[in-house]
Amino acid sequence: MTQASSSAANFAQLGIIAPLLNRLTELAYVLPTPVQAATIPAVLAGRDVLAGANTGSGKTAAFAVPVLQQLVEAKTDDKSGAYVRCLVLVPTRELAQQVADSFLSYASHLNGQLKIVAAFGGVSVNAQMQSLRAGADVLVATPGRLLDLLSSNAIKLNRVSVLVLDEADRMLSLGFTDELAQVLDALPAKKQTLLFSATFPEEVRELTTKLLNNPLEYQL
Repeated sequence: MTQASSSAANFAQLGIIAPLLNRLTELAYVLPTPVQAATIPAVLAGRDVLAGANTGSGKTAAFAVPVLQQLVEAKTDDKSGAYVRCLVLVPTRELAQQVADSFLSYASHLNGQLKIVAAFGGVSVNAQMQSLRAGADVLVATPGRLLDLLSSNAIKLNRVSVLVLDEADRMLSLGFTDELAQVLDALPAKKQTLLFSATFPEEVRELTTKLLNNPLEYQL
């Protein structure tokens, strides 16, 4: 496990492409937060990441911005099925909408190249299934609703290249252990995994051991 440096740099020095840099400037992002400075280069390099970061630390941009860049640079025109390229798992519907909105905001200068969809319970599944008919570049989902979509054959996860687990400790504390295991079984073995958690109880540590391959580790 490699420890990450959190030395400050500007966003351009982190290797971010111009459309994303321009959007960050519009959003008045002046300097990267420590978690962004530490993890963005690792994500861009294809490394697995294990980051301890709380809400308010800038962790969403720490994974969303480099993931968007990776997806643009590896853009595929294959629209042959309901495939997902990046899966972001979150514990609650509120966080799912918030994270999806952040992805959409950061991607606003990418000229609609990427399709970003949120899927969560508490609302009709039909509209979400309709949105996913041609797949998605980024799917932000809660575990339960994701399993509903899988059981209905509304999506396919065998082409996921990046998996993000956001607030992993909350996901497990809310009782999603079994659902998470089912989702992980549907994913390809070879993928980049980014795990963000405020705390690291035993369940989370077991998950990191199972999922992450020589991760860069960052802790506030």
